[in-house]
Amino acid sequence: MDREFDAIVVGAGAAGLVAALRAASGGARVALIERDASTPCNLAISGGLVAAAGTRWQAEAGVADDPARFAADLRAKAGEGIIDPVLLDTVTRRAAEALHFLADTVGLPLHLHTASAWPGQSAPRLHATPAESGAELCALLREAARAHPRIAWRDGTEVVGLVVDSDGAAVRGVEVSAAGRRSTLAAPHVVLACGGFGGAPAMLARFIPEAVGALHIGSPLSDGRAILWAEALGAALDCMDAYQGQPHVCLGGKARLGAALPALGAILVNRAGERFAREDMGPSELTAHILAQPGGMAVEIWHEAAHRAALQGGPFRAAVAAGAVERFDTPADLAARFGLPAAALAATLAEYAAAVASGGPDRLGRRRFAGTLEPPLYAAAVTGGLAHTQGGVRVDGAARVLRAAKDGVIPGLYAAGGVACGVSGRGAAGYIPGNGLAQSFALGFAAGTACAGA
Repeated sequence: MDREFDAIVVGAGAAGLVAALRAASGGARVALIERDASTPCNLAISGGLVAAAGTRWQAEAGVADDPARFAADLRAKAGEGIIDPVLLDTVTRRAAEALHFLADTVGLPLHLHTASAWPGQSAPRLHATPAESGAELCALLREAARAHPRIAWRDGTEVVGLVVDSDGAAVRGVEVSAAGRRSTLAAPHVVLACGGFGGAPAMLARFIPEAVGALHIGSPLSDGRAILWAEALGAALDCMDAYQGQPHVCLGGKARLGAALPALGAILVNRAGERFAREDMGPSELTAHILAQPGGMAVEIWHEAAHRAALQGGPFRAAVAAGAVERFDTPADLAARFGLPAAALAATLAEYAAAVASGGPDRLGRRRFAGTLEPPLYAAAVTGGLAHTQGGVRVDGAARVLRAAKDGVIPGLYAAGGVACGVSGRGAAGYIPGNGLAQSFALGFAAGTACAGA
């Protein structure tokens, strides 16, 4: 049976959950449609760290930060003039608004992550729930959405297309399929928030050929369909070659270490027992360096203090629990376990210790070390993966989808999260940890605000 809502949100990931909660809290009747809640979304797979500037948690910690500084960091990493200025302003301003809304209205328990520094960020600005886990953050947001009286949660419902008016100029709802039956849902606002195209080989070949064949560690539901729907209606696309590489994926792809270890002092060595790249570069661009090594793998090595600090992160704890991390009393034991030349590894550790003692930079250009690698040592075999894409449809400050051929928006259509263009510029090098969730939360909040007429 057809039903009318004030807003339809497609996808119950980060952007969709924030959009639905914001719209419903503003008085809108919302249909939140999820294809399969039992399949992890990109939020659940993530580390659950959201970048935002000018928050009260930063103020409480004595951290001086604001949207202008956040924007400057993003421009410095992606390159001047690459990120759309309206998108940049919207994300850097509204990410903090979204977090305050989620804390004050939804009751989300949030704090500022302070365990480690992150490349590309001039101030601590990553926020998380207590376990610092994407799975926890996703569960809390979905619990709140299911409990909200103005949100109709529809799991097991697949959106198969958009419903447009007679002249094809405006979006008026969606066509859905559930339990073998098709129907339409009508609403004046439709928010596309159902992921990027990391799991769509044909779209990767079209937009990011360098990522074709990379191990995809994101949600298998990231098939890019919503981007294609919007493109078919004349939506503008931007930065479609942008993506987040993940350089700390444990072999087999069943677990990942998270991106905190290099800043805590970890190094990477190849099968020859030699370092091959500056480990404290941005994690996304580090991925290609690992994949270029023999066998497309490396061994990541860190010390006790780094291990204790990294345990604050949910993905790292999961990797430890899965048995992907091992402890060694001597470098020789570590070398034997991974088939590395013991003499070469010893020379690498000695060279690294000398660089730490000198204050650097070392021969690879690394300047930040966080201590020498003294036993006991921890290690894991890692490879590079594709976490999620960062390009998508262009939106305005209210997350409305912009047209490609002429000025203006596609009426009734909004985009956030993996469907919308992110703030990572082009390729892999512009990504900074927290970029994806910052955009998802900010644009989801902007879309939800518009849907509520606020």
